[in-house]
Amino acid sequence: MLRGWTAAIARGASRIDPIARAWAVVTGGSTARLALGFITSVLLARALGPAGLGTFAVLGVLVTLTGAVADVGLSNAAVRRVAAVWPGEPQAAVARGRAFFWVRTALALATAVVAGLLVASPAGAALHLPRDPVLIWLAVLGVPATALSGAATTLLQATGRFGRLALVPLANAALTTLLAALLALRGWLTLPTALGVLGIGTSLAAFALARRLLGSGWLSWALPDRQALRVEARHLLGFGVWIWLASLLGLAAGHLDLLLVNRWSDPAGVGAYALAVSLASKVEIANHSLYTVLMPVAAALRGRSATRRYVRQSLLRGAAVALALLPLAALARPLIALVYGSAYSGATPLVRGLLVVALLDLLATPLLLLAFTADRPRVLAGAEALRTALLLGAGIWLIPAYGPGGAIAARLIARVASTTVALILLARGGTALHPQQASPAPQEQV
Repeated sequence: MLRGWTAAIARGASRIDPIARAWAVVTGGSTARLALGFITSVLLARALGPAGLGTFAVLGVLVTLTGAVADVGLSNAAVRRVAAVWPGEPQAAVARGRAFFWVRTALALATAVVAGLLVASPAGAALHLPRDPVLIWLAVLGVPATALSGAATTLLQATGRFGRLALVPLANAALTTLLAALLALRGWLTLPTALGVLGIGTSLAAFALARRLLGSGWLSWALPDRQALRVEARHLLGFGVWIWLASLLGLAAGHLDLLLVNRWSDPAGVGAYALAVSLASKVEIANHSLYTVLMPVAAALRGRSATRRYVRQSLLRGAAVALALLPLAALARPLIALVYGSAYSGATPLVRGLLVVALLDLLATPLLLLAFTADRPRVLAGAEALRTALLLGAGIWLIPAYGPGGAIAARLIARVASTTVALILLARGGTALHPQQASPAPQEQV
């Protein structure tokens, strides 16, 4: 049924360009996964109760943070490494993919063990983390389990098989919802089963599915040659650590404005801005999907004409999305009043302003990915550092005078300026932005 669903989306998008078609598939899968996740969250809330759900949420944050530390940008770096030689040099692509799998898994396992030991130490008590060792280790062992499935889906992304890529997390979400419902019906949905079955178990099932979809040879259990493993690890970490830093700075920039609004606005203004941020963030699904699809494409760009064509198509695609969102901006006021009540009518202009920022992000994402083409990850890290600094400075200047509207203006200033500086730096790279050697671009398969 899941394969049929994915194929139906692909057929429905058959008249658009391959990248837009893949984008539609990934976005559709993400949206369906969110819907299934909502059902699972309701089942967990009813079965665990407020106290149990709070513990589960705290452990979930622990797993998320540990997983982010364990990745260190390896996944993004692997997409670039594999896509650069796929499909022109399949043996090299498989060798790079296998080395990435082992580096990613080993680092995730080591990080999980360290995190478990730290949480079990007095430091965990000082942070008021759960003290039950069974819960702690079930939580942290979810990190390497998730890394297994994440490594496999990273290779699906790198080789442009986006239909299969969308299928794996969707199947994971569907299995999680099904198991949560069965456990709840039997009265077995507890914290240990939620962590062990819905966390570790479904991640391992997703890994098995992704490994099968990748095909034979990609994820062999035999260790690669040690020298090759060291060389690949050096490439992955050398590129990935800068992407990791950029992600952390981007995460900070994404939440800093709300903290600044909370500092200088009244509670009603903070509530309206928080609602507007929440609603506008739904567009982030499309932006994340676009990033997923375009990363291997940007990594494999070769030649000035290919780069220009990529930029031109990206801008046209962004303009089409902007036109599609115009009705949403026009209907913001009646929809907010209907769903949230007239008390939140002040959020309407904020939603519209944040939609403009979201559209700028959609336009900026493909252009910033040219850092993958030019092998200049430091430009991305520098751009995110500049965006965070500008957001802080402009927010401190504008929010006390203009309230939440000043926060939106600060977001606009930070995004436009940081993207402009990044593109100038990339353009100065000369031939690095238009490499002539290496293999053909990856095929967008859906």
